[in-house]
Amino acid sequence: MNSFCNERVWAVFALLTVPVIADAQALPHVEPPKATLVLEDQFERKQDIAQFRGDVLVLLYGDRSGSSANRALGETLHVRYHPSAKGKSPAEAAKAPATPVPDLKEGMRSPDVRVVPVACIDKAPDVMKPFIRGRFKKDAPDTVVLLDFDNKMKEQFGMREGEPNLVVIDALGRVRMKVGGELDQITYTRLLQAVDYLRREGAR
Repeated sequence: MNSFCNERVWAVFALLTVPVIADAQALPHVEPPKATLVLEDQFERKQDIAQFRGDVLVLLYGDRSGSSANRALGETLHVRYHPSAKGKSPAEAAKAPATPVPDLKEGMRSPDVRVVPVACIDKAPDVMKPFIRGRFKKDAPDTVVLLDFDNKMKEQFGMREGEPNLVVIDALGRVRMKVGGELDQITYTRLLQAVDYLRREGAR
C-alpha cells in the first residue's frame, strides 16, 4: 500500500468492530446502521446489496481519478481472501473459492468476502449514460461494476474526490467501517483485521 499522511486518511469503526483492536468491555454497545443501496450495473441490471447478506461486503468507490487505486486495492483484497485467483483472468478469478475461517465449529459456514467496485459518475446526463455503460461493458465484461449516477455513495457514506474510498458491510447488512483516501499500512492492517473479525462474527 502507498504511504499517506494520517490526517488525510479517515477510518470509522462501529463499536461492535473495535474488539479486533481494543478491549470492548469499556465501550458502550452501539448498533451499527443498516446499509440499503440499489444501483444498476453496466448491463442495466438492478443490483441490491441485500443479495450479499451472509457475506462480508467491501464496496470500493470513487470518481474517475480514484479508479486506478480502487482497482489495485480490489485485486489485492480479492486475492487475499481467494488466493487461487492470483494470476487468473477476471472471469476465472471471480470463481475462486474463499479461504475458510479457521477453527469454526463443524457445520458452520464461512462468510465469503465480496469486493464490489462502484463507479461514481456524478449525475451524468441521460444522453451520456449509454456511452458510459458501453465503456464499462468493454473494459469490464466479466466483472460487475455498479454505476452511481445519483451520488448515492457520497450521500450515504461520504467520499473523498480524486481518491479511493471504501465501506465494509457485515453479514447482517450493517455498516462497520469506512475509509476515505489512500490506505497507509496501519489503516490497511486495520481493514484486514476488521474483515477477518466480521467473517468470524458472521459465521453461522
